[in-house]
Amino acid sequence: MASQRSDDLRIVNWNIERRKPSSWQARSLVDEIASLEPDYVCLTEAWKQSLADFGGHAISAEGAAWSPQHPDERKVVLWSRNPWADVEPIEQLEAIGSAITAKSEINGNVVRFVGVCIPYHFASPLGVEPRAKPWTEHERFLETLKPLLARWARDEPVIVLGDFNRRVPRSWGPKRSYEKLEDTFSGYQFATTGILDEINDRTIDHVAFAGSFEVKRVYGKSAHLPDGRRRSDHFGVVAEIA
Repeated sequence: MASQRSDDLRIVNWNIERRKPSSWQARSLVDEIASLEPDYVCLTEAWKQSLADFGGHAISAEGAAWSPQHPDERKVVLWSRNPWADVEPIEQLEAIGSAITAKSEINGNVVRFVGVCIPYHFASPLGVEPRAKPWTEHERFLETLKPLLARWARDEPVIVLGDFNRRVPRSWGPKRSYEKLEDTFSGYQFATTGILDEINDRTIDHVAFAGSFEVKRVYGKSAHLPDGRRRSDHFGVVAEIA
């Protein structure tokens, strides 16, 4: 990989649909991510070993189980070129969806990163009956995350990335739960709103931030290979931020 750029950060965010590291899908996705020469990567619905051959520094969070899963599966994997500091899985969010936070030094400034996997609308804890009603776990996660985001933003710049399971601005789903998303991220800016370049589609995998950042470019990367084979049920998101 090339050395880190002095100003712009290239961030890649991709849900890889639980693909095993040995699968052709995962190998193809990781190879493409490496070719983008990112400074930071967030994988959701990944595996502990997904970026084992990537170099750099990876941390991960297991998260809540909504269906049977392998012990090595991880809802969130965060990767950085540089070592992480103050790594902390967020237990109260791990019980609902998944979240992990850590700090990284960027050009002499300490920035907090938060990787999240916010529950999808039908998410329900595995083995718990009756099943959770649609959107309730999603909303509970947002309500729990809100005070944490507010506190972190008072202390230092923050970048939040991962699978939000909502498009921004809202295009479907209850207005109430979308208003909770807006309320939770009050004071934060989304880099990944609307139609993304190169993919001509809207994403549910976002990059949001609080602090003195400037969005330079945001674009998507196809979930399919040129021959039509599908690697994931999500396309990738690349955000370049100064």
